Amino acid sequence: MNGWLRVSIVLLFVAVSPGDVLRADQLDAAVGKALFDRQWIPAPASTKATDGLGPLFSSRSCTGCHSRGEGAHVVTGDDEKPDIAGAVVRFGKKDGTTDPYYGLQLQTNAVPTLMPEGHARFLPDLKYNLTGPALADGVHTSVRLAPPLFGRAAFDEVPDEEILKRAVPGDRSGDGVKGRANVTAQGIGRYGWKAAHVTLDDQIAHAFAIDIGLSSPKMPFPYGDCTKLETACLALPNGESPEFDGREISVSMLGFVGSYIKTLREPGDAGDFPGAAIFAATGCADCHVPRLVARDGRQIPAFTDLLLHDMGPLLDDGVGEPGVKSSEWRTAPLIGHRLPSEQRRFLHDGSAATVEEAIGKHCGEAERSRNLFEALSPDDKKRLVEYVNGL
Repeated sequence: MNGWLRVSIVLLFVAVSPGDVLRADQLDAAVGKALFDRQWIPAPASTKATDGLGPLFSSRSCTGCHSRGEGAHVVTGDDEKPDIAGAVVRFGKKDGTTDPYYGLQLQTNAVPTLMPEGHARFLPDLKYNLTGPALADGVHTSVRLAPPLFGRAAFDEVPDEEILKRAVPGDRSGDGVKGRANVTAQGIGRYGWKAAHVTLDDQIAHAFAIDIGLSSPKMPFPYGDCTKLETACLALPNGESPEFDGREISVSMLGFVGSYIKTLREPGDAGDFPGAAIFAATGCADCHVPRLVARDGRQIPAFTDLLLHDMGPLLDDGVGEPGVKSSEWRTAPLIGHRLPSEQRRFLHDGSAATVEEAIGKHCGEAERSRNLFEALSPDDKKRLVEYVNGL
């Protein structure tokens, strides 16, 4: 996207006074926020910068799952019952293959003339219906929560060696913890519940394609998650255009959204040093590493090692990804949760309502830490939980 188009988007979507002068990085972030907030519409449309939605999709915008930079959260529906906004249903087998008809994800919305793939509720437990055929044999379902975005962009700045130095082929000091990097064809993964995406741009492109149905040079799929068996989806128009690298989202547009996400910074010190000491003593900090070293030597808040760990049977949902077992998860970053505790859910699927419940499901490599937590006094448990809730 060239300079004049970038400025045009800012003037169209962002309130900028004529006398204001923005630096290049501020301008990029302003364009990124406009794209992040954009309510996309189906193709064809008179404004090419806004069309290409779906045809099947989970959300019309990034804010649909990440309102104000936050992630999934509990809301009260029209029926006055709680449910999770910003959650999706994933389909897959243990080996990472997806459903031949529905693909990777249940798409609960569709453009006019097309039926959505189904609908879902997430609380108190996952319940969903399908408008098409049953899932293929061996395909499992699971929930994935959208994470908060505060502080996440900094993981782009973590060098490979900082991740690999904590990856241990065998047991770490006899405590059961191993950990391995997700080494993909593109490099070492940092983003996603299973570290499938190497860079922030990769993660953004994946979200645009799978959640909204917008193609980009990194994810050249103008029909999003629509499969070859969903012929009605494939028969509809798309919004690909020469102005956007031949796709619906250009490389520049991905970068602009990344520039906006970089403004969603994590405040530095987590405070509560007694709570931090208990967090370390129970072994939580072995994987939820408080700080990682960036390429320029800065220490960035993280509370993750960006490694995959086998978390045992209680967190094995049967949905693997290529090269990653269904029981393996990238250590979840604990930073950036700014919602009140009653609006939060924990773990990849939101199956835990509290920190205590989430710890209780830690098995496999984390079993020792779970046992150490359970052995704490009530006061120390309370302090550790308050510490985690405050990150």
